[in-house]
Amino acid sequence: MDEGSGGGFAWTVVAVRQRLARGMLGAVLNAVLPRGCAGCDMPDMVLCPSCEASFARPRCYALGGVEMDFGYACAAYRGAARQAVLAWKDHGDEECTPMFAQALAALALRVGIRESVRGREILIVPTPSSSRSVRRRGRWHMLPLARRLARLLRESGVNARVAPVLTMRGVARKSVEMRGSSQRAGRVGGHIVMRRGADVEGSLVMLVDDIVTTGSTMRQCVGVLGSGGAIVLTALALAQAGESQRNPGRQPAVRRGDGLPVGESCP
Repeated sequence: MDEGSGGGFAWTVVAVRQRLARGMLGAVLNAVLPRGCAGCDMPDMVLCPSCEASFARPRCYALGGVEMDFGYACAAYRGAARQAVLAWKDHGDEECTPMFAQALAALALRVGIRESVRGREILIVPTPSSSRSVRRRGRWHMLPLARRLARLLRESGVNARVAPVLTMRGVARKSVEMRGSSQRAGRVGGHIVMRRGADVEGSLVMLVDDIVTTGSTMRQCVGVLGSGGAIVLTALALAQAGESQRNPGRQPAVRRGDGLPVGESCP
């Protein structure tokens, strides 16, 4: 999901670090301009232990059209977690990618992805960004995250492969400018499509996004993939805005291997 954000000194430092890292001064970067934690700016850390722990508090929301009935997020979209996600997403802190991928991999295993696929291949599909957002950031931020996540899942015995099969077209405004779920749904409705030549017929799929607000983007992605014949198991995100759904009516189809629910915030 695309969201705008403010700046700040810490994020300016991150942006300078990224530029220097790509040039000849990268070798002396840490000595000249040490970084701080993406969530709280604690010196010399990508994510301090406290901020990293904020991405190990699963949340869930009802999501129609997926086999597990629910989508899941690593953290609530507030405080240090929000700060860290925005530093990575909109301010170029790419050093967060490995740690965010680890958080998503842990969540995927916790909700039972390994048991669900039973040796079959699962496609990790990143949610698309508009061409405007990609130009502004200089990258499609979700693709490296999805690739790292797929690698970690393979190391854990899950036959995962990245499949960037979705794209977005004709979106003129940021979702942060939308008021309410109906406007957000209107923003993405009909604009998320399959890439030309993409084939997901009969494939198991797990969606991956950065931030879930109303779930409009996830629902659109699920609908497009389902129309293409994919079997969407669930959708994961780094953070969820709003309240986690503790008792949304139906119990999730898949739980942890030990039979326990995902966490106190989930059913």
